Formats: sequence, structure tokens, C-alpha cells
Amino acid sequence: MKATKVIDNTKLGLLVIAGLIFLVLTLYMIGKNKNLFGTAIQITAVVDNVSGLVPGNNVRFKGLNIGTVRSINMENDSSIYITMAVQRKMTQFIRSNSLTSINTDGLMGNKIIQILPQEGYSPMISEGDTLFARAGLDTEEMLRTLESTGDYLEKTFFHLSNVSQKLNDSKALWNLLSDSVLVKEVKATVQEIRNAGTHASDMAMSGKRMLYTLEQGQGLVQQVFTDTILATNFSQSVGHLLEVSEQTQELMLQVKSIVQDIEQSDGTAKLILEDPVLKEAMLKSMLNIEEGTASFAENMEAMRSNFLFRRYFRRLEREKEANKE
Repeated sequence: MKATKVIDNTKLGLLVIAGLIFLVLTLYMIGKNKNLFGTAIQITAVVDNVSGLVPGNNVRFKGLNIGTVRSINMENDSSIYITMAVQRKMTQFIRSNSLTSINTDGLMGNKIIQILPQEGYSPMISEGDTLFARAGLDTEEMLRTLESTGDYLEKTFFHLSNVSQKLNDSKALWNLLSDSVLVKEVKATVQEIRNAGTHASDMAMSGKRMLYTLEQGQGLVQQVFTDTILATNFSQSVGHLLEVSEQTQELMLQVKSIVQDIEQSDGTAKLILEDPVLKEAMLKSMLNIEEGTASFAENMEAMRSNFLFRRYFRRLEREKEANKE
């Protein structure tokens, strides 16, 4: 009996010891997760809405749980101060210009507060530092926007339905679409447009072939510059034209001299010239001759500027200079 009692007491003692060990381990694990044990610093986050965050929720930095929320205090109507305990060993990675954001752990998990690093240089956080919140998405505002968008879509579909109904009820539209004459005219118009496009394409190809012929040195233009016989004949023709122009100018000078001599003399010719009708006719004839000569000179000057005859005139000038020397 006594031995049985000792065994029972031993079992009870072992059970109590196991329970105490389990309790200690549980408290240690809870304290470790909640940063109750170990070294930590306290920092503050200022937000305008905690979105359901409560003390004990995790503080997360780049996906790592680095601390817990110790307390939440509302200082005024626009600022809420969240006190956080952050592991001291993580302070070497967090800068004081970081921002905070309150999110959900997963789709349906607990609320967490995240520390978001920012660009730019800033010292590392230390005891008592304050971080500010990043402007986040307002779920209620998103829902209101979606509701407004849904209303606009509903109105749009309603108007589309009305338009579709009016089109279905429109006899004039269906009569127009079922008119065989109109369909034939539309087909004919489309065919004419196609034909015009084909003609335009043919014209473009013809122009391309003409340019290719010129580039390859074929055609009359190239013959003028390369065929020596044709070039010689053409040069002779131009030379004859120049001689005729010079002879015409000499003739006009002689005619002017004769007229001046007649006007200065007292002979029969002067009497004839004193007749106003005859004199006017002769003056008109002289003016016409002068205008014709001027036009001829302008044409010759234009021929000098033309790219087809420019080379020939330059050669004539060089020959004249050589003859003078």
C-alpha cells in the first residue's frame, strides 16, 4: 500500500513537472513571438486610421516579423500614435525615412503594420523615432468608385438597348438595307474605287520605270549627252540660231541708221515719213521687229540656262576664249 502511494506521488510529481515545463516553453514561445523577451526598441508610427489594427499584431519589414504592436493611442482627431517594439538587431536595416502601411496578413488574416523602405539617404532608426504613414488605398473609396462606375455602365447599356430597339423598329433602315438597287450602286462605287487604285498603281509603276530608264542611261535625254553625232548636229543648229540672232541685231542697227538719215534729210523719204498714218505704221512695224528680236534674245538666254544646252554653250565660250588667245 505504501509502495503504491509512492508510485502515485511520483507520477503526480512528474505530471506537474511536465506541465510546468510545457507552460514555461509556451510562455517563452509566446514571449519570443511577441518580443516580450530579448532586447527591443520602441518606435512610434503616426497614422490617421488603424483599419482594425490592435495591440499584439505583428510588425513586418520586407516580409519578416520584426516586432509587435505594443499600444495604440489617439492623440487628436486626425492622428493616431502606434507604439511598436522592434527587434534591436533589425535597426541596422531600417532607416528613419521609412514609411508605414497597415495591411492584412493574407486575404482573411490579421492586420499587420508594415515598414516600407524609401529611397535616399537617412540615418538608421533609434529608440523613440517616429515613422509616418504612406498614403494608401481607401477601400471604401474604391467601393464608391466601383458603384459609380457600375451606375454609368448601367446607363450606357440602357441607352444601347434603346438604340438597338429603335434600329429594330426602324422600317426605313431595313428598307434601305434591303434595296437591291442601292446595293448594286454601292458595289459599283467600290469597284470604281478599286479601278482608280489600280490605275494609280499602274501610273506609279510607269513613273518608276521611267526613272529607272533615266538612271540606266537610256532615252532621248541620255542620247543628247552621249551620242556624238546627235550632239554635233544639235550644236550646229544652236550655232546657226546664234548667227541668225546676231545678223538680226545688225540688221536692226542698219535700219535705225537709215531711218535717222532719212529724218535728217529733206528728200522724198522725209516727206513720206511726215505722213502721220504712214509714219505710225512704220513705227509699229519697227516696234514689232524690236519686240520679236528681244523675245528671240530671251529665248536664246533661256536656252543657255537649260540643262540640255548648258554644256554646249560652255564649250562655245571656251572655244571663243581659246581663239582670242
